[in-house]
This record gives sequence, C-alpha cells and structure tokens, in this order.
Amino acid sequence: MKMNMELATDLECEKCKSRVFSSCFLIKKIPALVSPTGKDTIVPVETFACISCDHINKEFIPNIVAEQKIKT
Repeated sequence: MKMNMELATDLECEKCKSRVFSSCFLIKKIPALVSPTGKDTIVPVETFACISCDHINKEFIPNIVAEQKIKT
C-alpha cells in the first residue's frame, strides 16, 4: 500500500514537545490465577518514549495498560 507522507503529521511529546521517540517496553506481570499457563507470566508491551525526557504519550499506551495509571 502506498501512502502519501505529505499528509502525515509529526507527533510531539506531551511533556517537552520533542518529536523524536525511541522504542521501549512496559513490562506486565499476569498472576498465576488468571494466566493461561497457571503460572505467573511476564508480558512485554511495546511502546514509545520521548528520547529527551522519557515521557510516554497517553496515545502510545495500549488501552489495556492505560487503565492502570502509568507514571510517565
């Protein structure tokens, strides 16, 4: 699929207005009681953090994780 990048807009950090982000992970632990394996499970959730201030924009946090008030 071809995309016209002229129509794309840059996203900015909500905190410092930087436009450069790096890939990072939020690490979630699923307790054994609700894990499909019956054991505690560690699950990485990929997102993006500002390279200037490490802030993670709200729109970069998946809905499942956003409900748990992440401090960024």
